[in-house]
Parts: sequence; structure tokens; C-alpha cells
Amino acid sequence: MTYAYQNFLDFFTTANKDRLDGLNETHFNGMSPEERSKAFDYLLKRVLNGGSRESVGGLFVADPARAASIARQLLNSGKLREDAEISAAWELYQIQPDSSLIPVFTKLMSSANETNRSNAAFYVPANVLTPELDAALKGMIRTETETLPLVNAINKLLECHGITRESVSKEEFSKFYLGLRSDVLADKEKIFKQLDSLTS
Repeated sequence: MTYAYQNFLDFFTTANKDRLDGLNETHFNGMSPEERSKAFDYLLKRVLNGGSRESVGGLFVADPARAASIARQLLNSGKLREDAEISAAWELYQIQPDSSLIPVFTKLMSSANETNRSNAAFYVPANVLTPELDAALKGMIRTETETLPLVNAINKLLECHGITRESVSKEEFSKFYLGLRSDVLADKEKIFKQLDSLTS
């Protein structure tokens, strides 16, 4: 066993910043092809037991092509935890952009878990605004009571319409953003109509 493979195994027993940052290519550098395959199988076993965002992400670092076919099967099986579903759908979309993955995110925008709602809104691709995604983001903006999920939903809806801090003036961005952050539902609905008119 090489030092690289032992270092990979040791990752799962740490609780430091390295663990929080997740797996990346440096955790696989120096492994032989056989060890890299073994590391993939180790991660896959963890994923099949419910998985986590960390383990799913690691599969895509270890072997993106192999991970893509497995991730699609796992998403269809319903065996993944919510955070792992978000990770699998996002990683898969990076390799194989496909609007059929959008429902994974929209479903989790109504999760009972605040972090998963927040991540679903943050990671959902913004380049294809399907009617389902439009409805899910607007639903979050109308009803979300926690700050981070709400902010992520607002930023994603604006991004879907090509409105970012980089693409428009500070004043224009603030008009849209603050309108959607308003506690008055009528203010939000007014901005929704303005956004809809941009893409109609």
C-alpha cells in the first residue's frame, strides 16, 4: 500500500479543515491505477450505504466516467441521502448537462432540512429555467423563513434571468434583490412579473 492510498483512508478519520473541504485530486495523486480503482470502490461502498455529499463528490474525482453512470442509477434508486442527491445531480450535470436532473434540486427545495433547501437552490443549474424550476424558486421566495435558503433562491432566480451583480448596475440589481427580500408579498409578485417579462 502506498502512502497516497493510506493518506486517502486516513482522510475519513480526521475532523479538521481538510475534512470540511472534502476530497479533491490531491487525495488521489500518487496512487497506482489499481489503488485509485480500490479507492473508488471504497467510496462506492460508502455511497451505497446512504452516501454523503463528500463520498459522492469523491467518486467523481476518482473516476468521473465511471461515477457518472453509477450516479444516474443511484439517483433513480432513491437510496441516497438528500445531501448526496444534490451532490450527485450537480456533479452529473457538470459532465452531462441534462434538464432531467432539475427535478432532483426542485424536490429538495422543500426539504425539511434547512441546509439541503439552501444547497438545492445554490447548486441547481441556472442555464435552463424550466417551468418547474421557476415555480420552485418562486415558491421558496414566497414562503422561506430562513435567511440562507431564501438568499440562495433569490440569487438563483435572478441568475436564471441573467441578472447578477456583474451583469447589471448595482442599482438595478438592488431593485430586484430587495424587492424579492421584501416582507410584503405584493412586492415580490411585482418583481416576479418584471422577471417574467424579460423572458417572454
